[in-house]
Amino acid sequence: MAEAAAFQQLARDPSLAERVTLALMDSIASGRLSPGDRLPSERDLGEQFGVSRTVVREAVRGLQARGVLRVRPGRGAEVVAPGASQLTETFTLFLRGANTQHVIGGEQISEVRETLEIRLAELACRRATREDLAQMEAAIAAMAEENDVERASAYDMKFHRLIASATKNMLFVVLLDSLGDVLLQLRRRSLSVHGRRDGAVAEHRRILDALTAGDVAAARAAMADHLAGSRPYYGRRVPA
Repeated sequence: MAEAAAFQQLARDPSLAERVTLALMDSIASGRLSPGDRLPSERDLGEQFGVSRTVVREAVRGLQARGVLRVRPGRGAEVVAPGASQLTETFTLFLRGANTQHVIGGEQISEVRETLEIRLAELACRRATREDLAQMEAAIAAMAEENDVERASAYDMKFHRLIASATKNMLFVVLLDSLGDVLLQLRRRSLSVHGRRDGAVAEHRRILDALTAGDVAAARAAMADHLAGSRPYYGRRVPA
């Protein structure tokens, strides 16, 4: 008797609450809803989205828990101005929702990462202190000695975050942290491949050497080469 074929699990379609959540976040991100604005009532939102009040309530509660909305008795839900950690979490949630709906894929993330991190290397080359460079060196050394994929991935992320921090512009750190959940999955995938960790460590050292020398062109080139080396591990979709 022939063995049954192995099948991959089908991707789960986003729930109605997730779709409402994504739509509300898009309205906030686009400026259609600003801090201080009150949302329509659950009934009105349900009619606008074509869903039940229960679905709307679930979406609002989720955004309230993340600090995006504030719900006051008798006043309904109000948009709040989130702090840096809340901005990061909100963007991460948006990214997950967009990935689930096949709106954003690996190619889009790769393009954004290249645009952001090559610029970060350039600025860090001009602004990094000796302490910044020493911390980067420590992160590289720890990654080189680490055989556990999970911990090696964490040191990989730390190295890139240190570059963002070395720019002395915290907005860059927030932006990079917003991609952290997706990029951590990417790193787990790539560093599981035999030899990739050593290759990534060598690429990190090239970047650090350029930063230490204050060579902007070399720093940009080294970062571009490193990101090109990571591109094959994105796959067709961002890791969920």
